Amino acid sequence: MNFIPLKFPFPKILHAPVLSRALRILGLSEKVRFKQDSKVISRSLRRLQANQPFDVIESPNNGACFDQYNFRRSRSCIRIATTDKEHSEINGTTPTPYLDNLFKAEGRTFGKCPNLVTHTFAHRDNICTEYNLPAEKFTIIPLSVRIPSEDELSHERNHTRPKVLFVGRFEERKGIDIVLSLIPRILAQEPDVEFRLVGSDPKKYYEKKFVSQHPEISNQVFFVGEKRGQELEQEYKNCTLFIAPSRYESFGLIYAEAMSFGKPAIGTRIGGIPEVIEDQISGLLCNNESTEEFSEAVLRLLRDENSRIKMGAAARKRAMKCFDFDNLVIETEKYYTKISGRSR
Repeated sequence: MNFIPLKFPFPKILHAPVLSRALRILGLSEKVRFKQDSKVISRSLRRLQANQPFDVIESPNNGACFDQYNFRRSRSCIRIATTDKEHSEINGTTPTPYLDNLFKAEGRTFGKCPNLVTHTFAHRDNICTEYNLPAEKFTIIPLSVRIPSEDELSHERNHTRPKVLFVGRFEERKGIDIVLSLIPRILAQEPDVEFRLVGSDPKKYYEKKFVSQHPEISNQVFFVGEKRGQELEQEYKNCTLFIAPSRYESFGLIYAEAMSFGKPAIGTRIGGIPEVIEDQISGLLCNNESTEEFSEAVLRLLRDENSRIKMGAAARKRAMKCFDFDNLVIETEKYYTKISGRSR
């Protein structure tokens, strides 16, 4: 595998004081900059293709890398995760002329590229609606997680007390505010439960607010910060059930990760989440914003050990069948073979 860095020089025309000022007044300077950046990527791809022809060229959607690329020159595809436009809307990014050009280029690129890939049908439908694209251009290849071996799993008899796990950035899109509102209600009915909240909490904003409002239960709520790798897997392994009342996920990798450890997952009936969690089988789905439904779902799984164990087993089985890394590799290989026109 080779990594080839690209340099994006500042456009020469913007070095000229008079022209630069005129373009800035007309609101065109960012358009000039974006167009040059796109041309650098396109030229680099053409040069690489001339030196060493590729069967397939794949790009992520981020940055509209293929905006100036001639798709007739090679077989190409774009694998679309969260779009730049979605990222901007979700994070409340301040609009700029550069971003405006980026969003337009994103739509143009999706329209020109003959082969598009994404990970759920729900996300495909959102992109098709946003950019007026035919669904036939898309192939669905789900994301993948590492499937732990049997000896990496934890059995309930080893737990000292029930543990409810949340994983995600501490922001409203991920539903951390909903989780925190559930905790006092659940502990009032099941006082022996422990909550573990994993994720980045800048300046401990949510932690400080929760502790100040509920000091009497703060010793049962653990804000453990951001975890990765084995530390994160240990949290999945040791939890009793998983909850993430996210307001939108194009896929929802956190649910698949919890499910791979045999844990029932509670999520929202929105975006790609229902394509990861089978409601009433591998977990429970609740309506968006419904604090009452989420509370009932957590209490149901805490109180019904048989359902919890049964759903956990079904969750692991589904993760192994649908979200194993080998499955991603096999489906991607099939897709590359198809669009390249070569025999496997």
